[in-house]
Amino acid sequence: MAVFIAGSAAILAVPRAVEPAELPLPLADARALARVRDADIARAREAELLGLDAEVRALGSAIRAFGIVDADADHTEAELLAARKRVLEAAGPALAQGDEAVLRLRAYQMSSFVREVRRFEATGEESDELRELGGNFPGLLRRNAWLRAGDAGPRGGEARRVALDGAALGALFKKRWDAIVGLRRAPFGVALDEERALYKFLLSHPLSGRNAQEPAAPPAAETAARPEPQAGEPGPRSSAAALRAAEAQRAEEHYRLKKIDELAALDPAYPRHLARGITLYRLGKFVQSADAFRIHLDQHPDGAHTLRAQNYLRAALERAREERF
Repeated sequence: MAVFIAGSAAILAVPRAVEPAELPLPLADARALARVRDADIARAREAELLGLDAEVRALGSAIRAFGIVDADADHTEAELLAARKRVLEAAGPALAQGDEAVLRLRAYQMSSFVREVRRFEATGEESDELRELGGNFPGLLRRNAWLRAGDAGPRGGEARRVALDGAALGALFKKRWDAIVGLRRAPFGVALDEERALYKFLLSHPLSGRNAQEPAAPPAAETAARPEPQAGEPGPRSSAAALRAAEAQRAEEHYRLKKIDELAALDPAYPRHLARGITLYRLGKFVQSADAFRIHLDQHPDGAHTLRAQNYLRAALERAREERF
């Protein structure tokens, strides 16, 4: 009841109720991203022109071997752990050559990975190098609907467009690469603006709660014998599909809540409570949504999102009152 008592004054003060719409997305500095990109390109060129020490090349080979195991749908946990152990064993001697030498290896492998992703987009074919450097990256794209249909490839393969832009793709590769090698310190990791670019993508394209594969179509004879529902009358299959869609939507919103908190921990400038309020509203948690909007307004009474948060707060309070009474 305290929420509704405290909220009544807010309702009188707020201009109008507006249904929460799009999430605020992090804004990456294009110039900062360009500097990171240029540094990675320079390191990759140095690796290609000057070569890499034997110990660093050994680490690169171990990472590629790990990717092959990871890409195999039938791999066992023991096989993956053994491949990761070989990476960690190779990391020590490689790092002894200096951080910059290992950064050149990462930049070179990232350049090769991006090239193979673009080839996969153009042809629909998964190369050995793509599996070595990205593991089951195409599977990740398919599971989460991060592929858009394209024209047929030149060799008959099915072309696709990857939803990630260049900055998000590079940041995703670096984070996976660092995790495999076990590097959680500077100068490894990704820059804040790279994080912003990646989280912008993840908030816009959350991991899907849907099954990656559609159920097989029934035999033609069975389909023909099945009675058709009357116009405007939903059948049991449509009801089940609606339930699955609703469950998938809830899973996506819970994923967004997790990513919002992760991003706010990295980027204090991100309006965490405003974003949480919008996501909680979508989940039908109107009291919690109103609390989040109120916290945002307490922290940013004159900020860029003030009017928007006020309008959202009123909508959340009205929906909460409807549920309560």
